[in-house]
Amino acid sequence: MITIPMKHFLILLLALLAAPLLPAQEKSPAKPDRRRVKPDMHEGIIQEPHIMFTYVDEKKRRRLTLDLYLPDGNKGPYPAIVMFFGGGWQNGRPGIFAGLAQALTQRGYVCVVPAYRLSGEKPFPAAVHDGKAAIRWTRRNAKTFNIDSKRIASMGGSAGGHLAGFMAATNGIKRFEGKGDHRDFSSDVQSAIVMCGPMSLLLPHVIERVEKAAGKPEGDAIIDFMGGALPAQKTGIYIEASPLTHLSPRTPPMLFIDGEFDRPRTRYTESWSKMDKLGIPHEFVMMPKAPHPFWNMRQWFIPTVDAIDNFLQKHLPE
Repeated sequence: MITIPMKHFLILLLALLAAPLLPAQEKSPAKPDRRRVKPDMHEGIIQEPHIMFTYVDEKKRRRLTLDLYLPDGNKGPYPAIVMFFGGGWQNGRPGIFAGLAQALTQRGYVCVVPAYRLSGEKPFPAAVHDGKAAIRWTRRNAKTFNIDSKRIASMGGSAGGHLAGFMAATNGIKRFEGKGDHRDFSSDVQSAIVMCGPMSLLLPHVIERVEKAAGKPEGDAIIDFMGGALPAQKTGIYIEASPLTHLSPRTPPMLFIDGEFDRPRTRYTESWSKMDKLGIPHEFVMMPKAPHPFWNMRQWFIPTVDAIDNFLQKHLPE
């Protein structure tokens, strides 16, 4: 056994203490939390699921339903948000927005999440007609559900973002009302939130995508939404289906939200230029490191709620 004299031991200890500390190995940045936010009915929320809001045919055989989220209180009338889910106009359901609707209801909004006809049932403009009908239903039932009929916003993500933008861009244009119920009520909205939704269906990357998909067995969601038409064959319907086309002085303020990794801003630049000329207020928020879609993921859920609430506090004032 080897022993070290106490004097030498103390010298060694002092040397170790005096030595410069080596820098700790830097940790790699934590990955964004992309787990989905699960619906959770918090205190203060009343949910009315599957309310029938319109018939889409004159024979009243095809009906559509919506999910309704109400603040549990008597501080209203509350502003309302009509929320359109995404899924390429061919998939999806109102429940996709359950978590976001609950969170916004806690902020003091009535949230209306309607179903709409998907492209497999009927292409454009059926979904637009259904969206207008949902807004008319909201205004028709404003007193029943303590809604301020003068403060209604449209909101959506992806394909739903397109519909939300379309609702706002076409305020006052009668040909998009369809045959749904409550046509004696206005479908105008006073604000809109577009999350990753195309404002033009004739952007270069959209045309490139559609042309590559043409003739392939799997097709493309945009082609299906356009009823099988391609830009080169029937450009008119692509123009008609683009919210950009219909922007007017009646278009309300709009908020655009993109993920950093999802072509930020490119969907809106033409619309912003036109809105500037028309004097329509618009704002943009980019979610750092966010993919498509980001709004139901934990990393960006609260920032999304905050962005929407901040915008509507400004543009849906009492």
